[in-house]
Amino acid sequence: MLVRLRHALEALIAVALLSGAAWVLHREFSNVRLADVIEEFGKLSNVGIAWSIAFTVSSYMALLVYERLGIAYAHARVSPVRSAVGGFCAFVFSHNLGFALLTGGSARLRLYSPAGVSVGQIVLISGFTAWTFCLGAALVAGVTMFGEAERISRLIGGPPLVAHAAGAALLLALIAYLVFGMKHREVEWRGRRLTTPGPILTPLQIVVPAIDIALAALALYVLLPVMPIGPVGFVGVYVVATSIGLASHVPGGLGVFEGAMVLMLPELPMEPLIAAMLAYRLIYYLGPLALATTLFAGSSLRKSRYRSR
Repeated sequence: MLVRLRHALEALIAVALLSGAAWVLHREFSNVRLADVIEEFGKLSNVGIAWSIAFTVSSYMALLVYERLGIAYAHARVSPVRSAVGGFCAFVFSHNLGFALLTGGSARLRLYSPAGVSVGQIVLISGFTAWTFCLGAALVAGVTMFGEAERISRLIGGPPLVAHAAGAALLLALIAYLVFGMKHREVEWRGRRLTTPGPILTPLQIVVPAIDIALAALALYVLLPVMPIGPVGFVGVYVVATSIGLASHVPGGLGVFEGAMVLMLPELPMEPLIAAMLAYRLIYYLGPLALATTLFAGSSLRKSRYRSR
């Protein structure tokens, strides 16, 4: 009964977020002409696009670092090349399709099983990497809710004090997790015994994803016109919008992410903002998706040919 209630609540939240995003997009974009967006898209600078690609590559490299952290936590033996391919495919599929534990876990199961990694270890790796992203997002969002509280309050519908309180809560929770996780100890969660990451993995769990999030945000920032806030503040706005998109379970946070960005950046003209976000979708999401699909298909074909011999 509780499981069904949780699933119903998650579905309700997803529908509410998507409906709210659709309303925001309709309200803000109703006077936007497609021809104007296409014109702005053509004005995007080659330098900005090049920087966006560079930040995108760097972001995915950071993602592969905490893939290795997850492998170390699960005590699995996976070669760097296999973990690079497996982690890349898992993260790209989860970014684009949503439901990270299911989509990313399925990719890892397909690519790591031939190396002798058990299903239990794959579950640990997937859970560890998903939790690691949450920790990094909490760090960035917690700091941002002090520096950009007014912008975030436009999204959450409360005074800046609410954002300050949420930021303080996030940072205090991170400090508590850091203190608790630094020492090796066993904890029980849903009937399973898990060990804390320890003194090396715990701080890396917080720092590495924060770097990844900053790089992903900068991949969009360099595509935008002159901004009313600096890159540091923008990273915080980005992580709040991304977190809401992930909570919606909409593939890639499509529409939800854009709606949140529009609400928090009202100073920007709509046409350049839409053009930049479209370019960002192509560079950060669809480009890696095409590469990951090719790598995944090639790996699956090699596996099938090996079995047929």
